[in-house]
Amino acid sequence: MIELTQISLYRYQNQVLRNVSFCISHGEHVVISGRNGVGKTSLLDAIKGRLPLRKGRITFNIDLEPDETIFDWKRKYIQSVSFADSNRLFLNKERYYQQRFHAFDSDDISVSEYLASLGFESSNSEHLRLIHRFNIAQLLPVSRVKLSSGQTRRLLIIAALLAKPKLLLLDNPYVGLDESNRHLLNQLLDEISQSTEITIILAGFYTSLPSCVRSEIILNSTGAIKGEPKSEMIAERPENRPSIDPIIIDYFRDTDHWPIFQTCLSLDQISIGYPDKQILKDFSLHINKGEKWTILGENGAGKSTLIGLISADHPQAYTNDIILFDQSRGTIQNIWDVKEKIGFLSSELHAYFHDPEWTCYDIVRQGYYVSMYARRTLSATEEGIIEAVFRYFKISALRTQKYSQCSTGEQRIVLFMRAIIKNPPILLLDEPFQCLDSEMALRAKFLLESILTKDHSMIFITHYQHEIPSIMTHDFELKTIE
Repeated sequence: MIELTQISLYRYQNQVLRNVSFCISHGEHVVISGRNGVGKTSLLDAIKGRLPLRKGRITFNIDLEPDETIFDWKRKYIQSVSFADSNRLFLNKERYYQQRFHAFDSDDISVSEYLASLGFESSNSEHLRLIHRFNIAQLLPVSRVKLSSGQTRRLLIIAALLAKPKLLLLDNPYVGLDESNRHLLNQLLDEISQSTEITIILAGFYTSLPSCVRSEIILNSTGAIKGEPKSEMIAERPENRPSIDPIIIDYFRDTDHWPIFQTCLSLDQISIGYPDKQILKDFSLHINKGEKWTILGENGAGKSTLIGLISADHPQAYTNDIILFDQSRGTIQNIWDVKEKIGFLSSELHAYFHDPEWTCYDIVRQGYYVSMYARRTLSATEEGIIEAVFRYFKISALRTQKYSQCSTGEQRIVLFMRAIIKNPPILLLDEPFQCLDSEMALRAKFLLESILTKDHSMIFITHYQHEIPSIMTHDFELKTIE
């Protein structure tokens, strides 16, 4: 169906693929893998026709209708799902970070209306089967912007399937999905592969695949290797543990800049809801200084909402009983007092972090600022820590590169560095290893295990057991409110 011959691709001025050749037969289903920044997303964009080739050619061996061009066929029969939502109905609204948490913010796009703009018909039995099969039906009246990252991922995949594509491109399809929904997605793709004339191309990290996917294309700096799928997870053996510059270790042992406290966080009978959905009800949590909590839960259970409350991004943070660093929220704490003492990373932050002029160094440096409008000159020690962390992750070459020109995985690790760089007393990490290749995720995990002392506190949210650092002291599972 598709034949790639010696293709080379550039994104902006950076070459991402060189001399890549392979074939995908009609009805063959494949996964494309490789390290962060190797060009997986760029390859899908080239197949879709969004990114021009610098060299080589892509041939589609298909039967066109009379008067139909290959461009007509691509527009009609290729559907792609990526990290960001490119639907014009959604993009034409003014969006901002934290909007998901504002219950009465004017956003008249419900999930039902969003899908209707893409051809969904409530009277179509096949459409109804799809949305019920992927647990979207109960979300139809909910505002599109209020969906969690996992719910959004399911919505985007269903939206693509409603178009009945002949070629389905799924970039990082498992991002944000809990274990049950990853399993459900694999089942759904298996069913579709058997019942329709479709070719499926997945790209990105995976722990399990649909049984219909029997080929893997591994991209590297010199080309591509095609073979049978295999897990790319790296075993956590001592020889695989990276070395850490001692100046990084010493830096994180210095806690003189912290406030004096015993109770890091206390939530008492918290309730959070919107007109169309209750998220948290009578929820309580107490975290002492030095405790490190893993928070688990299904998509939509309220994990990101909880993080938003603690970080003061959620507007209902000041109407609930919240104590942070022994101080009650809403008394003497303002939003900047809170953020000064917190290191933070989430999918929402990642999705709305796209200033075209900032370099990766600019992004990491912002971790030291109380706000973007309170910049200061960094000390030699702070500058040195930034350089050391770039070296640790082996991405010193990205230091001067525009953040917006980096791959999704590269952006994620830069935001991870931003979260930890000021050595805060508490880290709030919401799926921090999302979109990272196995080596980079292992480096990030090992860094947390090595630099956080008995006095550091952390909330770590994940859908993967293997991502949980060994230093975690407690775990808690949030239950979805029916």
